[in-house]
Amino acid sequence: MDPSCTASKDFPLDVELSFSIRNSSVLKQKVTTAFELLHDPVYRYLFRVLEDPHEAEDLAQEVFLRLYAYLQKGHTVTSTRAWVFRVAHNLAIDHQTRKIQFEPINPAAGHEVHDPAPSAEQRVLDAEQRRRLREAVAGLSIKEKHCLELRAEGLSYKEIAEILDMRMPTLVKYLGRIIRKLVNGTAYA
Repeated sequence: MDPSCTASKDFPLDVELSFSIRNSSVLKQKVTTAFELLHDPVYRYLFRVLEDPHEAEDLAQEVFLRLYAYLQKGHTVTSTRAWVFRVAHNLAIDHQTRKIQFEPINPAAGHEVHDPAPSAEQRVLDAEQRRRLREAVAGLSIKEKHCLELRAEGLSYKEIAEILDMRMPTLVKYLGRIIRKLVNGTAYA
């Protein structure tokens, strides 16, 4: 390989490729040189983005095929390195987008379709649970009901304590007893 053709900041290949190339064998030679210099960095970039060595290799090949086709049409590239990495980046984004859109559903992975409507048995169980809860709430005192209603409205413990004229620790214990009453009332009713 020619030591003057290195992947450095002053990329001499850019100057050579920027000229209009009519001879296809010269064009192939120039793209081959670009491939030799840039393939590994492009592959590493694509591998880090895609996390798949086969996909990275396929897209790296595609980058240089596009470079050849672009130059063959008579276009010029002022910065080969930047052009190649821009194309690699765009191909990676397109590939990821397609992969997400067309990723098949694997039933073994737990993607099961569930009927959103509850079964008849579930509806009966839910109705029974609601009946027990209503009975348990009916057995609470007026102050206990007010305390639950205030909490259900989103008031903080501090706000409820002020409204019911209670100290905070007393309110916390009070709400705990109310919840135990409801749990025991619905569990054993």
